[in-house]
Amino acid sequence: MTKTFLFSAVVVVMALQCALGAVVNLAGVKFDLMPAMVVFAALFASWNRALFVAVVCSLLLDALSFQALGLSVAPLAVAAAAINHFQRVLYRDNILLQAALGGATSLATSVWTWLLLRLGETPLPFEFGIAAKMVLIALLVALDTPLFLWLLKCSARWCGQWLDEKEAEVF
Repeated sequence: MTKTFLFSAVVVVMALQCALGAVVNLAGVKFDLMPAMVVFAALFASWNRALFVAVVCSLLLDALSFQALGLSVAPLAVAAAAINHFQRVLYRDNILLQAALGGATSLATSVWTWLLLRLGETPLPFEFGIAAKMVLIALLVALDTPLFLWLLKCSARWCGQWLDEKEAEVF
């Protein structure tokens, strides 16, 4: 997959996330599609493209929220690097694995953000409601990740960007 395809997919996903966030709201929690995009790139692209997607996703996510720019780069980049490191030994088409990776990436991002906000001038206290929202967001991401990865694979095939298993991907 080319960086152009991945960047275009990130922009479309961010627009979709913004549109869904304005319409769908479950107990104060909105859909988060960025961890699924990072998991897709980490599972099916080269390591530099996976890190590219993680950085672009996190910068766009931070730009559209009230967080400091670059706050979510670290957890998404670490998740992309870790998943991509093991991509050859993972059964990438397993729905349960995809769901687990999406949920874990989302939970890591939420916990990282909470920890950094806890260290700020006005510390964010730990409350049951905050933990429940983090878990609910991770569960929603885990549920939508397999469907989202399937849609991204279909669009990559449709655009002619999908490589066969025997083809080697280079920078």
